[in-house]
Amino acid sequence: SQSCRACRSLTAHLSKMAVAQKVASRPAVASRRGAVVVRASVETRRAVLGGLLASTVVALTSANKAQAAATPVDLFDDRKARNTGFDLIYEARDLDLPQSVRDGLTQARTSLDETIKRVKESETRIDADLEGFIKKNYWTEAREQLRRQVGTLRFDLNTLASSKAVKADKKKALELKKDFIQKVEDLDFALRAKDEPSALKKLEAAKSALDTVLASVL
Repeated sequence: SQSCRACRSLTAHLSKMAVAQKVASRPAVASRRGAVVVRASVETRRAVLGGLLASTVVALTSANKAQAAATPVDLFDDRKARNTGFDLIYEARDLDLPQSVRDGLTQARTSLDETIKRVKESETRIDADLEGFIKKNYWTEAREQLRRQVGTLRFDLNTLASSKAVKADKKKALELKKDFIQKVEDLDFALRAKDEPSALKKLEAAKSALDTVLASVL
């Protein structure tokens, strides 16, 4: 009986040792499994990010190619536009340029055709508008229209007179221009006085003087 008890005790002891070994071995397996899971998740994340980056690059490349194909680069020759005053806004800020260039006066004198066109337009407006304004006693409108047209006529008549090759012709044109300006000032005084009969009379004198100076410079 004592031998049987010893056997049973030995068997129980061996069973306990086997269970302890199993329990001790379980964390190691779990840790190995955790390491495998963590390593697999990192590799998966890298693969996903790499795929997203590659797809983004492909999409941007395709978009750039499509945009380049849809909007080609066209070259235009804008030298003519620049010669007619396109760059005046930049020249006006350039302190190294002469004041006449910054104001656009030099550029305006370069084309006699444009000058003649402005002169004829001013003549048309003076002939068409002022008499009606005076007869309706629209004194403010009459004064504003007169001063608006004469403002450019002073400059343009000087330009046309300066273009005369003969000195005597230039002098005569400037004298006629001066007479026209005096007639305009007389008309402006009558408009400010709101004197309809006098304004109509001065208007005819100014129109006659304008016709005379234009016949000299055109």
